[in-house]
Amino acid sequence: MNAPIHRLPVEQFARSPELASLSILGAPISACQAALLAAHPDVAHGATANCPRGSSALCAEAILISERRLEVALSNYTHALGREERRSRRVQGNLLF
Repeated sequence: MNAPIHRLPVEQFARSPELASLSILGAPISACQAALLAAHPDVAHGATANCPRGSSALCAEAILISERRLEVALSNYTHALGREERRSRRVQGNLLF
């Protein structure tokens, strides 16, 4: 992930409690990626063109693609929360004047 969610301050978890559970996903995703790539080095090298349809290598590739999409979605969600929080602070700051 681009910005490790597990490094967010506790205050962030208080404002966005869903981040606590989402932050737990990072390590298992990384472990799964490493295991699949170790089991299917052909996937790591992009050599799946000759793999038979439905093979474990192609299934592993599909899982890796899905994992990457999940990582991007989690990162996007975290960044969106940050933007919304900054926007909210600006609005609240403007209301004080």
